[in-house]
Amino acid sequence: MKLKNKVVVVTGGSRGIGKSIAEACKKEGALVAICARSANELAIAKADLEKINTVPCLALVCDVTSHESQQKFFADVEKELGPIYGMICAAGVYGAIGSFIDTSFKEWEKAIDINLKGTALSIHAAYPHLDLKSNPRIILFSGGGQGPLVNFSAYATSKGGIWRLTETLGAELATKGVYLNSIAPGAVNTKLLDELLAAGPDKVGKDFYEKSIAQKEQGGTSPAKSAELVLYYLSEESKGLYGKTLSAVWDPYKDFKDLDKMSKSEIYQVRRVVDFDGNTKPK
Repeated sequence: MKLKNKVVVVTGGSRGIGKSIAEACKKEGALVAICARSANELAIAKADLEKINTVPCLALVCDVTSHESQQKFFADVEKELGPIYGMICAAGVYGAIGSFIDTSFKEWEKAIDINLKGTALSIHAAYPHLDLKSNPRIILFSGGGQGPLVNFSAYATSKGGIWRLTETLGAELATKGVYLNSIAPGAVNTKLLDELLAAGPDKVGKDFYEKSIAQKEQGGTSPAKSAELVLYYLSEESKGLYGKTLSAVWDPYKDFKDLDKMSKSEIYQVRRVVDFDGNTKPK
């Protein structure tokens, strides 16, 4: 078991990708703690986790947008399971769906509060409880695709912020022996997809709505892909890699060699597109 007796926390771990990650970590012997806002969903997830093996696990209610809630959660995790080796920030929402001008800004702001601010707050609240002697790992979720995501400006903006947060905190925390990276999970069929379809083609946009229906019918990308990448990030194979956003579907991370050189390079980061001569002016 690659994670035997290591404490791994998954925010948003009661369903979807987060739950898949929690299950994969527990199979590897990790002492898993999950949190979410719904006590009912947490109870179901905990029962499923306990069927995997007898390794202890926790399922605690936590609001990732609340300082007090997050601080209590991580303090309780360390008290019950021990210092934290790995933290995966999987809590997320779409937020406002539809034209930016026509949607409630309060609803738009919700995606920023949960996806971006909630992730940053998780890192801040977890840090005092990390096992710094073990080169702990922090894993975020970026996603959102590349380029404009029309009618999903709140989601796209919040996830775009995660890209830069990954680069910046990745470099900053690496000096303390903490390795932070993120995941682009691909088009996974989760509750978010159901919310998208419920919003309807008028808000989503006809083409994207039809594409999402096809994704629903075809099964989408397996959440196991993200769980597999998480296990890589948590393993000794990735020790020294930081500040990168990797695709769970496309990037050949198992073949990576010189992680120090890769971490200091601009590969798998957000940059302006330039030509081979570094020219940004149209010719």
